[in-house]
Amino acid sequence: MLQSLRTPLETGSVSIARAQESVTFPARFQLVMAANPCPCGHGWGKGLDCTCTPLMRRTYFGRLSGPLLDRVDLQVHVQPPGLSLAGQAPGESSAAVAARVMAARLAQAERWGPAVGARSPVNADVPGSVLRSAPWRLSPNATATLDRALETGSLSLRGYDRSLRVAWTIADLTRVERPEREQVDLALSLRHRPGVAA
Repeated sequence: MLQSLRTPLETGSVSIARAQESVTFPARFQLVMAANPCPCGHGWGKGLDCTCTPLMRRTYFGRLSGPLLDRVDLQVHVQPPGLSLAGQAPGESSAAVAARVMAARLAQAERWGPAVGARSPVNADVPGSVLRSAPWRLSPNATATLDRALETGSLSLRGYDRSLRVAWTIADLTRVERPEREQVDLALSLRHRPGVAA
């Protein structure tokens, strides 16, 4: 079932072909997945309470194919709630976060409107060919880590482009005009979290 989401994640549409005709439906969505660190669920941190063998872990994560994971932009490890949360100051209000996101989306629409030709485009709408060509191509210093990952085969071209989009989003949210090495490296680190694809 999850494998059938690969094309809609990429194209934003679903096509159904039958003998008489073919119909295409819009299917833009945001996929959010969650998984335990291992089958027993205790493989976080040092994993001292984990009872899983390496084979069990590989089988567990093998259910998520490489092509599907290649379309997942962010992989975030979340520790279970515990005493570390006690006494923590409250985070930002939803209104403050919403205002920052709206400002970022306005900046994206202004930047990419002429380049993409769409109404109110966001970073996710920009083709990789546009991101990798002038005037939007980032400096070699900014993309050095991404370039190395692509050359060694630890990152596909799709993953490269998706990391660039995340880097642009990080820059927009932090009000940086163009992504630099810091934003690109953060985007790549959010893409590959240790233990997620063990």
